[in-house]
Amino acid sequence: MAYALSSFVMWLAIVEFTVAGFAASVALAKPTPAAKCLSAKLKAAGKKAAAKLACEAKAAQKLKPVDSGCLDKAKTLFETAFSKAETQAKGACGTTGNAGAVEATVDALVQSAIGALPNGGTKDGGKCAASKLKATGKAALAELLCRSNAATKGTGVDPDCIPKAEAAFMKAFTKAEQKGGCATTGDVGALDTSVGDFVDQVAAQLSGTTGTTVTTTTTVTTGPGPTTISPAPTTTGPGPTTTSPAPTTTSPVPTTSLVPTTTTSTTLRGPSTVTVTVGPNGTFVFDPAMVTIKVGDTVHWTWASAGHSVVSGQVINNTNMADGKFCSPNDTNCATAPASLAGATYDHTFTVAGTYPYYCAPHSVIGMVGTVVVQP
Repeated sequence: MAYALSSFVMWLAIVEFTVAGFAASVALAKPTPAAKCLSAKLKAAGKKAAAKLACEAKAAQKLKPVDSGCLDKAKTLFETAFSKAETQAKGACGTTGNAGAVEATVDALVQSAIGALPNGGTKDGGKCAASKLKATGKAALAELLCRSNAATKGTGVDPDCIPKAEAAFMKAFTKAEQKGGCATTGDVGALDTSVGDFVDQVAAQLSGTTGTTVTTTTTVTTGPGPTTISPAPTTTGPGPTTTSPAPTTTSPVPTTSLVPTTTTSTTLRGPSTVTVTVGPNGTFVFDPAMVTIKVGDTVHWTWASAGHSVVSGQVINNTNMADGKFCSPNDTNCATAPASLAGATYDHTFTVAGTYPYYCAPHSVIGMVGTVVVQP
């Protein structure tokens, strides 16, 4: 009997050891090449955002233009990391060739942060802006690292990871404002939203999805101050910009295709404003893709998702050919115009009859183009 019991105990120990070993092997299972690629790219995007905003922070503190060499270094490191991730994955990455699109999304966050956090031309204002810009970059990196770690482990994002990053971000903004001299205050909520939109957009671009990923956020209560960091609409040329009561028709919002299946024209009469949605529901389209208006009318583009631009011109042999007639956000440097974040708007009043093709610079090659027909 004693021998039988001893045998049973030994058998039980062997079973427990085997189960424990199996569980350990599962826990230590190596990530797939696709998961490693995604993780590396998420990390690279976060590092670029942090590096570029650190460059801008130094410039803000010194009250000088940003060092182009600093920005170039951040760009080079990003492109090297992306290339390395795809090479090591040996064709197993979920998405490839999207470095340019992700760069545009990073640059959109940087430009929005710069616009929202001026230095005010004073020493104290420069210090405050520098602290906030740096904190914004660190928050973007931290949240993308949360996504990166989840991709490596093959699990969902740690529910405590993103709130922890946001708490550090808000603490940094509060500390900067307590020191005084800030050109703007109460802008933590707007920047927190921008960082969240940025992280969602990058994750969608790298995972090959067009929808918006829901991110755990922390409720932010702020005092008076900016509530949006989108560039102010720019209106060029004469002509009123009020909306007439004339009816408009638009195509249904695309939900399953990267390009519209039909082209719907919206025609208005008299001095009016027509709205075009940029990237509705995370898709890569303008809705409607074509509008027909009269001379003196205005087209109002509004961003439903981040990482897009509006640039007048054509796409020839997969090459963007800006013609300089108009571009978001302010009709300047159209060939290198930055992408904008969700919530941004851009207006252009058309004063000459004709047909005006335009495109989204980061996504033109996948069919994100539009046309404005201006009748006499």
